[in-house]
Amino acid sequence: TGKDPEPRPGLSSGHIPHSLSLPFSTFLQTRTYTPTGKGQPITFTELASSSSLHTALEEAVGKEYADQIRSGKRSVVASCGSGMTAGVIWLALKIMGVEKIGLYDEVSSIYLHPRSALTSSVVLDWVCLKGQ
Repeated sequence: TGKDPEPRPGLSSGHIPHSLSLPFSTFLQTRTYTPTGKGQPITFTELASSSSLHTALEEAVGKEYADQIRSGKRSVVASCGSGMTAGVIWLALKIMGVEKIGLYDEVSSIYLHPRSALTSSVVLDWVCLKGQ
């Protein structure tokens, strides 16, 4: 939302208009596995089940938007600073059968950099076209 200060030096805080904040952790679940006769349990994080992914999407963006995303009436661009967290969102949506999805890594570095060769309007135009 741009309310909190940007932790990376040289970048301003901001929010890409018409975008939604959807933390990648929305699509993750924590599990514990105890090896038979091996002692200590092992805790790990993985993508949630397919049905949990659908529920999480509806809770995050609302049923109407979720239905539009799943049916292809609304496309999605998953973006983040490096591509790692956007990749989790991309994979979760692909598992749900979403077809219209793109992954734009380093968008925040370009969009928020005050001396970027690309202006924020270039990124904004692209995101808005994909989001409508």
